[in-house]
Amino acid sequence: MLTVPKEFDVPNGVEVEAKLVENGILYEFVEPKKEFFDFSEDILADILSEGYSKQEILKEFRNRKNALTSAFKSIAEDTVANSKPMTKEELAAEIGL
Repeated sequence: MLTVPKEFDVPNGVEVEAKLVENGILYEFVEPKKEFFDFSEDILADILSEGYSKQEILKEFRNRKNALTSAFKSIAEDTVANSKPMTKEELAAEIGL
């Protein structure tokens, strides 16, 4: 936690990164890190755009979040079971580099 003088008008929850510089410590504003595999906002946006009722939103959100987790697990298991090792050169050729 970092205390900032009120006059600086920095809102609560802003993330900063401390860096040691020649004459002290510099606090640099950084964008909050979004978890790569967290699709919660996307799921919720879809549900809201589809017009679910207030009572159905949470249930549908949980269903989709669980389905997504299961799908990732299934993809990972399938990849391990059905893939073969590939050299760097083979990968480059496969993706067109």
